[in-house]
Amino acid sequence: MSSYWAFNGGVRASDSERERAVAALKRHYASGRLATEELERRVRRAYAAEWRGELRSLMRDLPFELPVDRRRVTRGIDRVQQGLYRAHFASFAAFNTGAVSVWAWSGGHEFWPAFTLIPGAALLAWHRKGSRRLHARLERGPRRALTH
Repeated sequence: MSSYWAFNGGVRASDSERERAVAALKRHYASGRLATEELERRVRRAYAAEWRGELRSLMRDLPFELPVDRRRVTRGIDRVQQGLYRAHFASFAAFNTGAVSVWAWSGGHEFWPAFTLIPGAALLAWHRKGSRRLHARLERGPRRALTH
C-alpha cells in the first residue's frame, strides 16, 4: 500500500478507534455542538465505519479537543510545585548553613547572616503559601460565570 492511501484514510479502522470517535462525538453532544438526532446518526456511522477516513469525515466539522483529566493535570502540577519547593528549601538551607558557618568561624561578632536568613525565609514562606493556594484553586476547578 502506498503512503498516499495511508495518509488519506485508506487504513482500516480498529474497534478502539471507533470507540474513541464515539466518545468524542458524545463530548461534542454534551457541549451542545450536536443535536440528539445528529449524534445518533453519527454514532451509527462510526460503528459501521471500516476506514479511518470515514471516522475523520464524521469529525470534520467539529473542533478538535483533547479529553483532559483534571485530576491528572492537578497531580502533575502539584508534583512540580513540591519539587520546586523542595529545591528552594534545600538551596535556602545550604546557603544559609554556609553563611552561618562562615560567621561562626570568623569570630561570631555581629550576626550578619540575618541579612540572608530573614528575606530568604520570607520568600520561602511566600513560595509555600502560593503553592498551597494554587493547589486549592486547581482542586476547586474552573470558576463558573454567574448568569441571571
